[in-house]
Amino acid sequence: MTGVEIKLAAEKYVDEFIEDHDAVAAISEAIAEIGDMALIDENIMIASTEPREWLDLPVDVTTVVEVEDEARNTYRGYRVRGNNLISFNDAGTYKVYYRRIPRPIFGINETPEIHEAYHQALVSFLIGWWKLKDDDENPDGIRNMERFKEKVMRVYNSLNRRRTPQQVPVVR
Repeated sequence: MTGVEIKLAAEKYVDEFIEDHDAVAAISEAIAEIGDMALIDENIMIASTEPREWLDLPVDVTTVVEVEDEARNTYRGYRVRGNNLISFNDAGTYKVYYRRIPRPIFGINETPEIHEAYHQALVSFLIGWWKLKDDDENPDGIRNMERFKEKVMRVYNSLNRRRTPQQVPVVR
């Protein structure tokens, strides 16, 4: 769904017109609330010229998932400080897989980069945000914000589920 489609769905519920700039602000706030539960994974190549030197990671990194060496083997000789620095025990080039925060939308015609399953949660957030905008004790607004949280957790748990068969080592 684009920002327009999310806004139109919310407008049907609230039976009022929502300004585009308000919808963009609310959708971006909801995306920030979802945070790294959006499960957006990326990777970057990092070259270390000296062992144990601290190198910068992108600013939107929330966690390092895995590191591979040049031979594409899992590399475990790394340390992370905070969320923005990484150090390798050996000099070399490494592929760092990381999870990052989703980017906000800046226009109503944009599609949020989060998984499509989260889009209905964005509608609930926009409804709740709109209802609470003028009355912070509106029960319908509070209920829709709770629905947003429930939908986000349901989608996150569904997307985060292991989809590969688990192997159990046999010890004899």
